[in-house]
Amino acid sequence: MKTNKIILGSATLLAMTLTFTSCKKEGCTDPLASNYTVGATVDDGSCTTATPTAGATTPGAYAPSFSGVNGVLVAIQSVSTTSTPIGNIDSYIGTAVATFTEDGGATMIAAGDVDVNTKQLGIQSNNSYVYTPSQSDPTGISYTNDVTWNGTGGTWPSFTVGSTMGFSTVDAITSGNVSTTSNYTLSSTGVTDADSIYFGVYGPDGSAYHIVAAGSNSYTFPASELGSIGTGTGFVQVVGLKYDPQTIGGKDYWLINETVRTTSVEIN
Repeated sequence: MKTNKIILGSATLLAMTLTFTSCKKEGCTDPLASNYTVGATVDDGSCTTATPTAGATTPGAYAPSFSGVNGVLVAIQSVSTTSTPIGNIDSYIGTAVATFTEDGGATMIAAGDVDVNTKQLGIQSNNSYVYTPSQSDPTGISYTNDVTWNGTGGTWPSFTVGSTMGFSTVDAITSGNVSTTSNYTLSSTGVTDADSIYFGVYGPDGSAYHIVAAGSNSYTFPASELGSIGTGTGFVQVVGLKYDPQTIGGKDYWLINETVRTTSVEIN
């Protein structure tokens, strides 16, 4: 599923200036939008990733499963790009997913309170754990190279497990709209420091995805895989995955750090 991309110099100074010179900063206030404006308190109607009218929904991050007894701990950095007079500025939103199972994911096991980098995840009805940004915490979890997970224990034993592998860098998606009758090449300008790369296309009626080895910035979906995803507004996604498998207290843990870029497209 090793380094964070850091915005330096004048871009950072401009962002700080825009944030602090007005108590009512206008912009896109939806953290899931592709043009989310960090620090905006007044929505200006510019958000570009509203739920598509044709029925497709914004895809979540890739959630792998593994056979056997394991805990899967996924730290996720979603990247959005905002255009400014001095160029594009990337903003990061941190989320997380965790699952614990003894039967390869058929049944999830509760592990008490689970947190990553001190942010507590919410337990779902199926005993999976999710952290979702909120209005009071719009940028979510702050990740550096160090990611530390804790569980207080339940049916699954208590644990503390961490990794310093960092995150891959996924640059802008350059592909255009999708035709379901033609091959479609999904491309990023660059994916670096990844163990593998996920490419996904999401339509109103279905999706297609492939995971490839590191070293490729694109994947071509054959038309035969796109014919059943439906037409209308959809999404394409490129995810850089880093893996750190560990065994602690007789339990296998898969620590996965993801850098996720998602862009809305029209599917014809």
